[in-house]
Amino acid sequence: MPQTVRIGLIGAGFMGQKAHLENYVTIPECKVVALAEGREATARQVADKFGIAHVYPDHRAMLAAEELDAVVAVMPYRLYHAVVPEVLQAGLPLLTEKPMCLRTDTARGLAELADRQGVVYYVGYMKRSLPATQEAVKTLRQWQASGEVGSMRYLRALMPPGNWTFDIERPVSGPDAPVSYEGEAPEAPPEHLSPEMQRKYDSFVNYYIHQVNLIRYLLGEDWHVTYVDPTEAVLAGESESGVPVVLEMQGYGLKNGWEESYRVVFEAGKVDLSVPAPLARQRGGELDVFSSATQTSIRPVLPPHWCFLEQARHFVRCLRGEDTPRVSVWDAVKDLEVADEYVRLLEKRR
Repeated sequence: MPQTVRIGLIGAGFMGQKAHLENYVTIPECKVVALAEGREATARQVADKFGIAHVYPDHRAMLAAEELDAVVAVMPYRLYHAVVPEVLQAGLPLLTEKPMCLRTDTARGLAELADRQGVVYYVGYMKRSLPATQEAVKTLRQWQASGEVGSMRYLRALMPPGNWTFDIERPVSGPDAPVSYEGEAPEAPPEHLSPEMQRKYDSFVNYYIHQVNLIRYLLGEDWHVTYVDPTEAVLAGESESGVPVVLEMQGYGLKNGWEESYRVVFEAGKVDLSVPAPLARQRGGELDVFSSATQTSIRPVLPPHWCFLEQARHFVRCLRGEDTPRVSVWDAVKDLEVADEYVRLLEKRR
């Protein structure tokens, strides 16, 4: 891999610009050299603003014309099934937003293709790159390895709906209206679900797949759903080693803030992790670590680094062979399996 990584971006919408492009252009070790965006006027404005040399109407034209080292694809997840295979078949490392697609069978096929091609397929679970999350996982793995506070006994996650954009400024947008991506039909939801449950599944994977994934990261092992509240306020699960898990989802009209927290309890200690709104910049999260040995809590002073920027930096390091991905593509497959399990149980409870 060259010293400066050449990246092609697919999609210059809200997330493409605000959560990804604005970060990659600040990283000295990479350069965004091409943009694939169907809205011609918007694409030109974005390219002019960020100094992107070449603009293409779609990913196929970009892949055919450019010598790229990697691709960042940011689009509605129902379109990944049509775009990701062609990027992987071109042998290019790839980062996409979460979820990796809509259906579990599609996800397994994409993961298998990435394995056959031998390329990095990094699914954007940026909460793993939050400084507070990294410090929490460091503590959790140390405790699990040493046994100094006993065994892990319980994990609680709380995230009611709130202001996830944190009123970030709007992206560049030209006069051209959004267009369908090359006429590709959005991926259909699983047929085994009723129309109502298809909508609920779609909503769950869009909104709560981050929490499904971060729970696994904190546990250090897989987990599955064991109970679903029919009002959709809460779900319960169990890890491979038997640790009970609870995810609370009940909203209460939070409009101007964000409340997302995780508590991991051991026999003689606990870790409390607070995660900021996804688009809240210069916030690295908060951490409170308690051990019964001292009966005191430690609150480390963490760098105010935005998780999306940290994810971009980490992806570039992976491309340069300096690190390994924080999330396996197979983790993203398992997340969709948990979502499918949740909605199946929800349908039974109705």
